Amino acid sequence: MFPQRIDDLTDLSVQGIWEAHLEGELLEADVVDQVAVRAAGVLAEKGHWTWMFQAATEELTTWQDLHWNYWIVDPNNGCIWEWGSL
Repeated sequence: MFPQRIDDLTDLSVQGIWEAHLEGELLEADVVDQVAVRAAGVLAEKGHWTWMFQAATEELTTWQDLHWNYWIVDPNNGCIWEWGSL
């Protein structure tokens, strides 16, 4: 299997992204993908395995939990704050 971008993964949960990273399935050539992988690592450490990746910039990522709450994660300092809910 060729390495792929995060947007190409079928499982965009923290667990899916982190496992793809550990198995070398992610390309991670793009800084945005690198930020998303680092954020997935932060969330995995905190036990948020089921959160779903939404979007990333060069500095921050957004995630959705199972209660439809949205969170912003800064992978550089590990800060997580609520962005909103539906």
